[in-house]
Amino acid sequence: MADVQPMYAIRYPVFEQTELVSPPYDVLELKHKQAMLARNNRNIVAIDLPHVPPKVAGPLEAYTHAADQLQAWLASGALVRDDIPALYPYQQTYTHEGREYQRRGLFCRVRLEEFGPTGNIHPHEQTFSGPKEDRLLLTRATRCNLSPVFGLYDDAHNAVTNALFAKLDDPIAEASLPSMDGRSQVQSTLWRVAAPGAIKHAQKLLADKHLYIADGHHRYGTSLNYRRELATSGPLPHDHPANFVMFVLVAMQDPGLIVMPTHRTISNLKGFSLDAFMAAAGSRLKLVTAEKHSGDELPALEKRLPSFGPHAMAVYDPAVDKAIVVKPGADDPLAEFMAAPSIADHSKAWRALDVAILQELVFERIVKPGFATGGDLAWAFPHEAKDVLQLCRHAHHQAGFVLQPTPLQAVRDLCNHNELMPQKSTFFYPKLATGMLINPLY
Repeated sequence: MADVQPMYAIRYPVFEQTELVSPPYDVLELKHKQAMLARNNRNIVAIDLPHVPPKVAGPLEAYTHAADQLQAWLASGALVRDDIPALYPYQQTYTHEGREYQRRGLFCRVRLEEFGPTGNIHPHEQTFSGPKEDRLLLTRATRCNLSPVFGLYDDAHNAVTNALFAKLDDPIAEASLPSMDGRSQVQSTLWRVAAPGAIKHAQKLLADKHLYIADGHHRYGTSLNYRRELATSGPLPHDHPANFVMFVLVAMQDPGLIVMPTHRTISNLKGFSLDAFMAAAGSRLKLVTAEKHSGDELPALEKRLPSFGPHAMAVYDPAVDKAIVVKPGADDPLAEFMAAPSIADHSKAWRALDVAILQELVFERIVKPGFATGGDLAWAFPHEAKDVLQLCRHAHHQAGFVLQPTPLQAVRDLCNHNELMPQKSTFFYPKLATGMLINPLY
């Protein structure tokens, strides 16, 4: 059973937090950090992003400085620690394609589990050592979870969030951050629920849930590593804070949860054209229609892809500003490559993922043999067709591939079978805010 617990949270004791919180550390560059600190030198990035880029470990003094900064803010009252445990309902209000959404969840602590087929917490993507080294150095220094893991759970009737949001007092914090594309704002609102009865009711509703990590795999892996380090001299007490990690939990059925696709654009190709691509594909791909669509039609075509059936994807050639829609020629298009190490251990469900078909069939068996220049292909991973156009038209990317979103059911089913998805399979929109709550591990 998932062990969900309230938090003795550390937080900013002010209501308006727009200048204090930030997007997640792993989407920020140095210029973003500098801009946020120029607006307010107590922005959470001063602690959560001590080294840029966070893909690799930085110098030890950067993490020591972050820990000293955290303690100084606690001593001055810029940050405070709640003296009773609470759950923190959390709502993000945002606009996507002209429609307003509200995504509801809750901040809490979840008992750590090692990943495995009998567990209740499941990853859906692989992790890399560099980011975990950076996060581990920061966790050692600060002894805190500074940003949450984004977790999903199955709740057909939204019973958990409906119960928590039914009788809330006034919110304790609010912040507005730009969306990742910079085209809109995401409003974050935070409440505090400390009543023991309400907490126990939420725990009861969540007790039988499996949790699926949507975002924050490196943060979760870091928490496992930190717990192992502390336990080298003996097992930790059952309720030691380092046995837990901070999550934001959101129901898969929440009406404000949007899963966007992750498209691909490529450069370093030679001789690529739509006709040459289809000739290289042979019977492995077929045209859905004979029509070639203009580049300006690509955003509308992106929305129409599901109507063309499973695995339909658009291929865009900026040299002629045209796109075609293709799909595999076989029902199980990766079956013929089962001897390949990258495919051999995977299930039929994994082989049916659009991102797996794109990588293993389209890129590995068609694009690379036919059009690679001999060097490494250069990739970008935009989330909207209009960004595919931008990259292909203005950034020397020579081909764009537009996919359908990965269904949440596929994420859940593969996780339950202890199977990881290819990298860049999903994009859960919008990102969570960092800095609204900190979870102490001491």
